[in-house]
Parts: sequence; structure tokens; C-alpha cells
Amino acid sequence: MSRKKDWLAALLLGVSLVLIARVCPAQTDEIRLDALLDKVSGLDWLYLVPAAGERQVQFSSYDRKSRVENGKKIDWFANADSGNYLYEETKPGGKEYVMAEFQGAGMIVRIWSANPGRDLWRIYLDGSDTAVIDEPGSELLSGKGKYFKEPFAGKRDRGNNLIFPIPFQKSCKVSLFSSSPSKPSRYYQVDIVSFPAGSKVETFRLDDFQKYQSKIQEVSDRLTQRALPIPAGLDELKFELEVPAGSEKRLDRITGPGVIRTVEVDFKKRSLEETRLALNEMVLTGRFDGLPKPCIYAPLAAFFGSAPGVESYRSLSSAIAYDKTGKSVSLKSFWPMPFRDSADFSLANNSKKPIRVSGKILLDRKGADPKAMYFHAVYHYLDHHPTRPFSDWTLLDASKGAGRYVGTMLSVRNPDYMWWGEGDEKVFVDGENFPSIFGTGTEDYFSYAWGARYDSFDHAYYGIPVAAKKGRLIFLAPFQVTPYRLVMADELKEETVSQYRWHILDQIPFHQSLRFDLEIWHWTPTITFDLQAMSYWYGEAGVSYELQLLDPEEIPNW
Repeated sequence: MSRKKDWLAALLLGVSLVLIARVCPAQTDEIRLDALLDKVSGLDWLYLVPAAGERQVQFSSYDRKSRVENGKKIDWFANADSGNYLYEETKPGGKEYVMAEFQGAGMIVRIWSANPGRDLWRIYLDGSDTAVIDEPGSELLSGKGKYFKEPFAGKRDRGNNLIFPIPFQKSCKVSLFSSSPSKPSRYYQVDIVSFPAGSKVETFRLDDFQKYQSKIQEVSDRLTQRALPIPAGLDELKFELEVPAGSEKRLDRITGPGVIRTVEVDFKKRSLEETRLALNEMVLTGRFDGLPKPCIYAPLAAFFGSAPGVESYRSLSSAIAYDKTGKSVSLKSFWPMPFRDSADFSLANNSKKPIRVSGKILLDRKGADPKAMYFHAVYHYLDHHPTRPFSDWTLLDASKGAGRYVGTMLSVRNPDYMWWGEGDEKVFVDGENFPSIFGTGTEDYFSYAWGARYDSFDHAYYGIPVAAKKGRLIFLAPFQVTPYRLVMADELKEETVSQYRWHILDQIPFHQSLRFDLEIWHWTPTITFDLQAMSYWYGEAGVSYELQLLDPEEIPNW
């Protein structure tokens, strides 16, 4: 072949390789456990636009009678949410009941159960016939087993949780092995996040506990302390102002680019009751880069993850601290909030008295990724909502763009001692006909179990800051029958509870749309009750979503 032909062939080959590379970009960086562990205790990655192929799928024991046929919802509020598996296999000595099975590259991010039992929970990766994890569920998920310790695994308010990245290259299967002649009736949720197509993954092995020991310990310390590393060189923007009754005042207008690292609001020299009222009657609004709708719009208490009331707690992304005299209350949000040109915060006072507040905003002037998405915190409430008919309450309906769902706060005022939280979460992603996330109960979504025993607790990812106890109360677990509580003579019926769950490692990516519905499912058919909710998420500038406008006369102030 002549040199000219050699040159032409080489040119054509080079052009072909460039075109192939553009269509099928090479995945040269291997996804390893140490990098995934950084995502467990880090928040900045949440504002990055999800790559093609990223999604979350939940496998749960939800009642299979709930289905969609020809576009019609059938038995949509069915409630037999235990003992439902994908299929079963006969094994030496018993049977395996498959709870989750996934093809492709990804990671298991969360496993929850109300009753994991002594049956063996097994995790198989990449088609292997040998389970990489094989341990009684009550040990595996409680933090007392041989694999996962606190704070990655633990039991709180009877909910057993494991939050830890378990990556795989080809596939994963999670099953339950039992030697009992009868099928075990387990409540379970297994959350899996897929990686972009073509990802190269270092599949999890037991020797990773030793290989990445220092990183595991580092992340464990962060989760235990619920503290993120603070970047150096942040600007501290302080504010102090008095907001007259019925007025709105700006906290600060910040020019960009930048990333807000902390928003702190402080109340001083007020009684605890005055502070409690102020937290519910002051509405925080946050706007970024002149977008047409507020990205943040909520009463203060709800925005900071606990409504109503004033209760101390600390999580990875927000915290409230107060002394019991009420003389000092500090509320902090650590969600990173990137912006390009401007950030504008204001407080509206819907009470009948002036309210004085102070605080600060910590700003990182280094800026963020040019394609960073915007932080959103959207508030919704239901006032005197009837318990029948059963219904779905939409907490977020976002469309026309990409984003990540990162958290929920729910506060409930229940005038009855019967259980209010049988409702399942249903998350529809990118126009799904049937939700890829279909839960087993409201308390299960918030990572506890068996109804609200109302033991207050906090964790980096989930907790119950407000756990009202009126008199003495003995709770009897519902199991398969109507739940009830033995109420003592001095027990007041009304109860209030506030809970949060942050989706950090288990964030829910979407590319075009996301709708988050929560069933309203109370055991008493003849009453009304009250609910407040916050949805936290990141979204592109063009994402469309609905705000519930707040009427000062209607904002719940329990």
C-alpha cells in the first residue's frame, strides 16, 4: 500500500475512533468503595446533574395486590405489606426467598426491616453462587453483627437499618434463607442505585473492610458526630434584624458565584413558648439567580427539619440546639446551595408581634460546578384532613428537567390514639406508569417500625426530633391486625410527632420528572388530622414544580 493510502487509512481510522469515543465515552475511572464512602458523608455531589443511566430502584415487601392495569389503579391502598418476595428457590436445608434482584452495575445503598429475624440474609454479587454476606438479619441490620457496625447499621424505635455502599459490576441478589417449613413474613426494603452505562466497578469483597479500614473509620466518625468538614476561607455574613408583625425583611442579598455552606438562624432572650410560636409563624424564602419561583419557601421550623415545637437534634444536613430555658435557640442547615449570580433570603413575620432574629450565612466564594443544580425546600400542609377516603398526598411533582430528591420531613398531629401512618410512599420517576419506589408504611419510610412508640432519637440520616408523650402509654405492635395502644387513665388522646429522613447515599436521581406521593392511611375512619411536610431536592433551572402558597391565617401552629 502506498504512503498516501496509509495516511488516508490512518486518518479514517482516527476519525472513526473519535466518533466512537463521542458516542460511547470510555469509563476509565474504576468506581471503588473508598470513593463511594465519601458520598455517604458528603453533600456536594448531590447538586451534580445525574448522568445517563443513574436511577434508584426499591425492592420491598409491599402488597402485590396494588397494581396498574390498562392505566387503572387496582387495590391501590392494599396493606398486607409483609412476606411478599420476588420468588423462592429450594436450597439444601431449606428455601431462599429472593427479596431483590438487579442486573447491571450499581450499589446497594440501604436495607431496612421491621422484623429481620434469625433467618439468614444473603447478598450475592455478579452472579456468584456464594454469598458475600451471609448473616442472621437481626445481627446484620442491628449493628451487632460481624460485618456492619454503628452508625452504618443500627436499631432505633424498632426499625433495623443498614446504610452502606455495596458496589457490584454485573448484578446483585438479596435473599432470605429459612429452614422453617412455613414462609417467613418479613417486612423489608432494599434500595439499589445504578451506575451510568459502561461504568467499571470494583465489586465489594469482605477484605474491603480491611483494605479501606481508614476510610470506613473516617466516615463512621463523621456520621457519629454528624459533622461535615468545614472548608477553609469561608465568608461569614452576619445579620440581626427585627421583623414587624405582618412584614417581611431581607436577611441578605449575596452576589455570586458561590456555594452557601451554612444558614443559621438564632433566637435569644425569649421564652420557649414564644420561640416555638415564632418558628411556626415566620416564613423563610430563598431565591437564586432570579429564578421565577422561590427555591426555598417554608416556615422556619419546618425548613430546619422539625415542626412544630423546639427540640434539639443533629443530623448530617441540619440541626437544632436549644437550652431548656428557651433563652437560646439555634437552627442550622448544612445543605450546600450553589448559585451563579445572586442568592436572596428573607423572613416574613405572620404573627401579631415583632420578632427579633439574628444569625449568619457561611459562603464559599470558590463557586461550584458550572452545571450545578439548585437546592429546593418545598413545604406542604393538610389542615383537618379527613381519614376517608384513602388518598395519595403529592409532596413533590417536578417535571421538565433533571434533579435529585434528597429528603423529607413530616409532622403529624393526631387527635386519636389509633395509628395514623400505614400509608406507603410511592415515587414515580421519569414518567413511570408504576412507581419504582413503593414502600410498606410511613414509619418504615422514616426508618423506624411498628408505629410510633415515640422514642425521640436522631441519626445522621433519619430521626424523630419531636416525639410527644402524653401521660403513660403502652404500645402493642400491630403485626397483622388493627394496631392499638393501651391508653392509661391520664393519657391525653392528641399526639404530635415530627420525623425526618435524608436521602444522601440513597438519593433519588431523575432525568425528566419525579412525583413523590405519600398515602394518607389512618386506622380511624371518622376523624380529621393535620400534617406538615417538607421535600428537599436539587433541580436544574428549568424544572417545573408547584408551591403551596401559605395563608397566614391557615399556617399550622400546633
